[in-house]
Amino acid sequence: DDADGNGISGRPNRVWSAEFEQVTLGRFGHKAGAPSVNEQSQGAFAGDIGISTPLNPHGWGECTEAQAECRQAPDGNSPQYDDREAGREVMDLVVFYAKNLAVPARRDADDPQVLAGKRLFNGLGCSGCHVPSYTTRADADVAAEQRGQRIWPYTDLLLHDMGEGLADRRPEGVATGTEWRTAPLWGIGLTPVVNGHDFYLHDGRARGVLEAILWHGGEAQAQRDAVVQLPKADREALIKFVESL
Repeated sequence: DDADGNGISGRPNRVWSAEFEQVTLGRFGHKAGAPSVNEQSQGAFAGDIGISTPLNPHGWGECTEAQAECRQAPDGNSPQYDDREAGREVMDLVVFYAKNLAVPARRDADDPQVLAGKRLFNGLGCSGCHVPSYTTRADADVAAEQRGQRIWPYTDLLLHDMGEGLADRRPEGVATGTEWRTAPLWGIGLTPVVNGHDFYLHDGRARGVLEAILWHGGEAQAQRDAVVQLPKADREALIKFVESL
């Protein structure tokens, strides 16, 4: 609610959980529209590549009642996979794998330019949304190796109004068409290595980290404008820091 008057007022998303059949905290996706790795994964299987799962059981995928021939076409639902194309065992393995992927190691953390960029990142207020670190709960109902861990995701996992420039006019849960979950920054510097490009934001419009910053508006307008006013050397140090994460 912007109690400190810094112009930032993030809020959590609340979404329907098909797994637990209740409204719950949204965590994953550009608007925190998925409540768990399980539901995010099953949604991707069904929505992105048309494979049925326990939470999305129909072999015809998204075919409507009006598309009778589509619904009658052969599909891959099989008794050996719980009458799905990707049954419970398959999804359990995929989710376990996704939950336990390692975070990329930082690069050049002690480089003087990176350290200068770190000071700018905090001084400009970027850490108001891209909160650097947390310690995971010691009593969480997850694998023991995921409890009590200091992590550095650089996000608050909350929704923020990012202005008209980034608006997609598509609500999701309680997220409006101008709200987005703060994107985690850990590993962002390896995007060109992993993906073969350095396009960012929800639709890939930003070519490089600096362009991504320049698209910030709304609650981040002041930080965006401050970056524009930086001397070239400082701006380069800031980008170098972000790319080191």
